[in-house]
Amino acid sequence: MFINKLTSAFGDHSSLLPLFTKDVVNSAGMTAFSYEAGGKIEAKDRFIDEFGTQAIWMGGLPFFKWGIDKTVYKLAKINPDIDVRLLKDKEQLSVAQKYAQSIKGRDEIAASLSDAVKNTKLARGLFLGKFFTATALTLASFFTLVKAKQYYTKKQIEKQFWAKKSQESAYNNNIAKSPAFKAFAIQENENKKNPSKNVSFKGLGSALSSFMFDPVKNLFIVDAGITGERLINSRTKIEFAETAIKEGSLLFFLYVAGRYVQKGIEKLSEFAGKPIDLHAEVLSSDELKRAIKTGKINDDISVIKNLMSDKKALFEYLYDSKNQDNSVIKAAKQSGVIKTIVDGTWLQKLSGKGINTNIIDSHQYIKPDNINDIALYLEKLVKKAPKDEKALEKFLKQCRNMKIASVAGNMGITCMFLGLIVPHAMMKYREKQQNGNKNFHVQSQIEQQLEKSFKGRVA
Repeated sequence: MFINKLTSAFGDHSSLLPLFTKDVVNSAGMTAFSYEAGGKIEAKDRFIDEFGTQAIWMGGLPFFKWGIDKTVYKLAKINPDIDVRLLKDKEQLSVAQKYAQSIKGRDEIAASLSDAVKNTKLARGLFLGKFFTATALTLASFFTLVKAKQYYTKKQIEKQFWAKKSQESAYNNNIAKSPAFKAFAIQENENKKNPSKNVSFKGLGSALSSFMFDPVKNLFIVDAGITGERLINSRTKIEFAETAIKEGSLLFFLYVAGRYVQKGIEKLSEFAGKPIDLHAEVLSSDELKRAIKTGKINDDISVIKNLMSDKKALFEYLYDSKNQDNSVIKAAKQSGVIKTIVDGTWLQKLSGKGINTNIIDSHQYIKPDNINDIALYLEKLVKKAPKDEKALEKFLKQCRNMKIASVAGNMGITCMFLGLIVPHAMMKYREKQQNGNKNFHVQSQIEQQLEKSFKGRVA
């Protein structure tokens, strides 16, 4: 069901979708408030900065990594899909290689894994090089965007300034002297004395390894770099302070607050007798319901818990095709803890239309702690689940609905802060610093410099 998949994606702390959504909301809010405060020029400046940065932020890392995969990795004849953590874990590696050789019609998997094992140092070096190069190029792209945006904004301000001066000159030399204008000016003075007669129009809408292997944490490095560059390249003191408010809030709500809000909601739900630690897809699956009903799930959990003390035995069990019906393994696959091979083009895979073979991808690393967490979450759920079939079905449905509500609530709270409260706070700060004036401070500063230049020419 689509809503389950969507909830799982938004509730997954290693997924980029919630980050992207929150940033879009923040960017839209910042642009709207900028338009209301500073007009079209500031709105354009903010739009380019926010959405241009977003394109680089979300697209830069994947693009540069893809380019390195298609060039450097291809020349080195190393499969970029292989998780280099697997090459360090001898217990899992030996089992994964054996498993890869048993997959019918997938000889390329075993061959590429074997090549990586033979060239372990090269594979690790390529991965480190890709991580640092892609991150550096992404930050360099943002730096280029900042300089281009500031140059464009300055030119727009200059264009508007000189157009205004040209109009003033024409007014002083011609229009103001005409009889018709003098009559109009008299009427305008009368209007000022009776402001209620005027019609007003207002504009509408104004540890390093963990960072390398987690796409969200990798983005945090880029985000931290972007924040630093924005602060360094601030054009005024007010812009520096506004950037600090905006970026500090963004980093907090993107990378910290979401996890704690979700954990808090999950704790409240657990207190209410509805554990919702698992993904919505797991909670709504028929397999889970059958396993709880028959009591099979208790045996499945016990098997996994007993194997946790022996890593090799655990991996041998996880990879064995005979054990794929285990409830913990199924839940781990649905949660993305155990990655499976998905067939199809890269576009089909990206859009979720690829065909899931349910075969464990032996290129990928499986973290034992994550398997243990899944087992514990299932155990917690089973303890609260009623024995009656109808009551069980209702219970699981309630858990699934509460999971959806918790993810939606988490996103809603974060988006409200990023899209409304933070931009509003920035504008209030600006008003305070400029004695009630919300004008675009960068534009005011450039116009002051142009005014001095203009007076110098006239003199």
